[in-house]
Amino acid sequence: MIARVGRLVSALALTAGLASCVANPGPGRDPDLGKPMLHLRWRLVTSDRAREIRPQEFASIARVGDHVYTGSAGGRFFSLHALDGRVRWQEKIGSVSSRPAVAGTLLYVGTDDGELVALDMQTGKVAWKHEGRGPVLETPVIVDDMVIYANEADQVYALDARKGTSRWTYKGETPEEYTLRGHAGVTVSGDLAFTGFANGTMVALRVKTGSVAWLTTLKGDSDRFVDVDGTPVVLGDTVYVTSSSGGVWAIDRTTGLVRWRVQLEGATASSSQGAAGGVATDGERLYVAAADLGVYALDLDGNILWRQGTRGGGEPATPIVTDDLIIYALADAGVFIADKRTGELLEYFDPGDGISGDPTVIDEQELYVLSNRGVLYAMDLKEI
Repeated sequence: MIARVGRLVSALALTAGLASCVANPGPGRDPDLGKPMLHLRWRLVTSDRAREIRPQEFASIARVGDHVYTGSAGGRFFSLHALDGRVRWQEKIGSVSSRPAVAGTLLYVGTDDGELVALDMQTGKVAWKHEGRGPVLETPVIVDDMVIYANEADQVYALDARKGTSRWTYKGETPEEYTLRGHAGVTVSGDLAFTGFANGTMVALRVKTGSVAWLTTLKGDSDRFVDVDGTPVVLGDTVYVTSSSGGVWAIDRTTGLVRWRVQLEGATASSSQGAAGGVATDGERLYVAAADLGVYALDLDGNILWRQGTRGGGEPATPIVTDDLIIYALADAGVFIADKRTGELLEYFDPGDGISGDPTVIDEQELYVLSNRGVLYAMDLKEI
């Protein structure tokens, strides 16, 4: 028997391309969406947020072997059996809005209190903590014997991965005016680490020393909401990144010179409409989601190939690309599965109150999402 998940979602103010999508079994399902693809394996309440008004959860999972690791806003970090969701261990480390990184026997978890916590993967025991000045909302990067991470205070830290001692620190300039929630993660390519800041700049830092190789502004014509909050993607000698002013940028990896910029239609300089999430790529195309505008597929020269509207869906997470699919979450609308070649919607799942965190796909067969109500769903991703 197929275990189906979700509920009928008919009240979303989405464009026609997103209308009539059903994640429930039964006669309400739109027959044009094809065969069902999401099949519930288990779910776990990570924190009880049933009575809260408009709660949000941003954490994502990591899976290592037969085990799943995740935090949540409830303050506890969990190790779970991937097969059935049974709890192996749990450790109280504070609210988490990020995905953990894994290296050797340690998990590296950023917290909303500004700490990076290293946990023993088998026991959950804290190996060390490093305290910064802003929430850590993106996944740390492990490079050789270092762990590198950024925080919402526009700081970048490089630490000894085993001891947590400092190797180097870089501080970006934080604007005095209002900035959007979130920050870019760090991407390492060769000897350079790339990230962006709330003042609309992007930097390339030398991995060994933290010194600046180049610094580029991505403000465009905007003077507000210029945050570079999307984690960069590197393909060959080009870095691709988004800015909250509505742009997708291609930057020379070595010099920092802008090769091209695409302004997403409808983005404005006076509001967060059009604020883009992170970039995903399959090596041939770029995929970007922008608040209230849609999900876009672009070729590597910046030409828009298709757009799937998302009006009323809320802030987007970073899309996930599999062999044939693109999977994206919207804060007010849930998680969506579409054909990556055309943008055609295949199915979606709304657990109630949407999904704000990045979905996680394992081996193109498993999908994990944490709802804004604090419920972690493990689903098989396959057409039956």
